[in-house]
Amino acid sequence: MEGSADRQSESRGLSVAEHDLLRWLLTRGAEITGADTARATAFLPQLGFLRVVGRCSCGCPTIDLSLEELSLAVAADTETIADVEGRSPEGTQIGIILRAVGGRITELEAFPRDGRVPFSLPTAEQLVGFF
Repeated sequence: MEGSADRQSESRGLSVAEHDLLRWLLTRGAEITGADTARATAFLPQLGFLRVVGRCSCGCPTIDLSLEELSLAVAADTETIADVEGRSPEGTQIGIILRAVGGRITELEAFPRDGRVPFSLPTAEQLVGFF
């Protein structure tokens, strides 16, 4: 994570693709994985206040996130909000995990299941629940 040798510091707002994927994970992604959708949608107000503060250096699109408005944190410890799989636009088999720590969205992890990097974030249509 932050400060790790495989992470690079970054400071920017969410891209449109990241925002759209996060929204989908908090709504449809949680639903198809059997997660508590009410719990997942409680994180939706955070979307407008997230900043990218780091990224993985391996070539995957994993990003570390920071919530700028701490009053939007929900009552929670560490949790996986959504866990899905699919294919990237380049055809790489991938997994996507959305994590929260302390009631704040902290990481959008995207990892290759077949080892192929680099790859970019998928669209919602390219993802399914992980069972």
